[in-house]
Amino acid sequence: MVKIDSQRRIYIPKEITFKGRKAIMIPFGTSFLLIPIPEKIIEVKVPVSKEKLKERAEKKAKQEAIAKIRKHGAAAGG
Repeated sequence: MVKIDSQRRIYIPKEITFKGRKAIMIPFGTSFLLIPIPEKIIEVKVPVSKEKLKERAEKKAKQEAIAKIRKHGAAAGG
C-alpha cells in the first residue's frame, strides 16, 4: 500500500525496490502502472516524433504489463 498526501504526492514503501526519481504513470483499468524513468537518459536521433514514440512506448508497456499479469495469474492458478 502507498500513501498519498494532501498535495497528491505518492510515497512508495522502502520495502519496494524502485529506482529513479521520476516515473511514468499509465492508467490501467481501475489501477495505475508506474514505470521508473532512468536517471541517465541517452539521447538518440530518430525519424519519428516524440508524440509517436510516446504512443508506441505506452502501447508496448501496456502489452508487457498485461502479459506479466496474465503470466503471474496463471502461475497463481487464476
